[in-house]
Amino acid sequence: MKRSGWLFLAFLTATASAVHIIESLIMSMLPVPFIRVGLSNIVVLYLVMERQIAPAFVVAFAKSVLGGIATFSLLSPMLPLSLGGGLFAVSMMSLGLVIRPRFSIFGISVLGALAHNAAQLILVRLLLIHNDSLFVLTPILILFALLSGLVTAYICVYLKERIPGLKATI
Repeated sequence: MKRSGWLFLAFLTATASAVHIIESLIMSMLPVPFIRVGLSNIVVLYLVMERQIAPAFVVAFAKSVLGGIATFSLLSPMLPLSLGGGLFAVSMMSLGLVIRPRFSIFGISVLGALAHNAAQLILVRLLLIHNDSLFVLTPILILFALLSGLVTAYICVYLKERIPGLKATI
C-alpha cells in the first residue's frame, strides 16, 4: 500500500471513530440507549461501495475499539456487540455486492444495517440475556435498520456528490 493509501485509511478511520464516539455519547443520554443511527457506518459503506473490502473491515474494527477506549466501554459488553455487528455488516454488504452487483448503495446500506442489528441481537442473546424474550425487539430493530440504512446511504451519496475527487485508492 502506498503512503497516501495509509494516510487516507488513517483519515477515514479517524473520521469514523470520531463520529462513532460523538454518536455514542449523544445517544447514551436518550431513553433508549441501545439504539444508534450508525452514522460512522457512512465511512464503511463508502469503502464497501468502492470495493475496498479489507479497509472497510479495518475501519469497522478500529472505530469499535477506539470508540470503546474513548467512551470507557472497552471492557464492557458493548465492545463485542459493536465489533460483532460491524464486522458482520461489512461481511454481508460485501457478499451483497458479489451476489447482486447491481444493488444500489441504498440496498447495500439497508442490508448492512439489518445484518448489524441481527448480529447484535444474537450476541446479546448468547452473551447477556439468556432468554428468547428479547427477540420481541426484532420488528422494532428491523424498522430502525431500514430507516438508518436509508439515512446512511443518503448521506454517503450526498457527500460523494459534494466532495470532488473522492475516490478510495487504498
